[in-house]
Amino acid sequence: MTQLLSETYLDYSDILIKPKMGINLNSRKEVVLERVFKFKHGQTRTGLGVFNANMSTVGNFAVAKKLLAKGMFATIHKHYSVNEIGNFLNQCKSENVSVENLFITIGLRNFEEQIQKLKDLESKYNWNSSQNICIDAPNFYIPKALDVLVKVRHEFPDSVIMVGNIASGDICLKLLDYADIIKCGIGSGSACLTRKQTGCGTPMVTLILECADIAHSVNGHICADGGIVDIGDICKAFCLNADFVMAGGMFAGTDEADGEIVEKQYQTNELIDGRAVVQIKRFKQYYGMSSEYANNKFAGGMCNYKTSEGRELQIPYTGSLDKVLQDINGGIASCCTYIGASSVKHMAKCATLIQVHNQLNKVFEKYSV
Repeated sequence: MTQLLSETYLDYSDILIKPKMGINLNSRKEVVLERVFKFKHGQTRTGLGVFNANMSTVGNFAVAKKLLAKGMFATIHKHYSVNEIGNFLNQCKSENVSVENLFITIGLRNFEEQIQKLKDLESKYNWNSSQNICIDAPNFYIPKALDVLVKVRHEFPDSVIMVGNIASGDICLKLLDYADIIKCGIGSGSACLTRKQTGCGTPMVTLILECADIAHSVNGHICADGGIVDIGDICKAFCLNADFVMAGGMFAGTDEADGEIVEKQYQTNELIDGRAVVQIKRFKQYYGMSSEYANNKFAGGMCNYKTSEGRELQIPYTGSLDKVLQDINGGIASCCTYIGASSVKHMAKCATLIQVHNQLNKVFEKYSV
């Protein structure tokens, strides 16, 4: 029988973090951004739990290397070859960039080839099988996804394994028998059309609370994947007890993201010597991995039993990724000072979250450049 759950489900835009007195922090510099993660299958990692999405535009080597160099976590997408990944690992080693927090993504399709890729990395490039693997599927409710997870855990018993995506807590315990981190979020990404095409999804705030509560009861971890509009949303996710946060669109307009810069001319209302002033704006391509574009690029076309669940976008060019990462660090540290949290680890313990009807004053947004 169909169920209708009538309680309110909340998204990032529905809440704010209420400032309050706590530990006396006099400066953002005093906040500890790094956290030690102890995973249920034995591994330990240290860093700020911010990931790039494992999409081809932002799950690339250049973005990953910048995040790793800043002490964050990173993924690389599943379409890279063994030699490409091996050369990247060697490059990081030569530049003194630790790859301890790097997750190599594999998919469900051609699973045996994906497993062989990881084994080849181990044998040819000394990739340590006790490192990190991300098993990527837009829908981790299908039986094949669990079967693949079980096989990967059997082949790589000492690895940190991240899986997803899910949008309900009921599957968490089953997955955490084998996985260390679950990616939570379906349809909330800026390049995703799943909610439009299928009607499926769960607002991120309610989803994080539900999944974190279940996962932490068995020493599991969750990654809040999608729905990040502003850096404040990353802060909210940590305050909601997410261990990791994954973002895509936030990184997609940077120099390091894949895609050419496209220039477009716009005629303004301003006149100089009787002529309309023309403004040039720059953009970069960004697309969802379930989009028709991605299927044509990586899967030989859109199968006749599928619909496109991703957008192809041109988003504003934002310059160097360094500025974005600095803003992330600064925003999180500042949030900690507002709530009296001495570290990122303590954000959830110190936070009071309030439901709101309006979170931003947008009166001058039309004038922003």
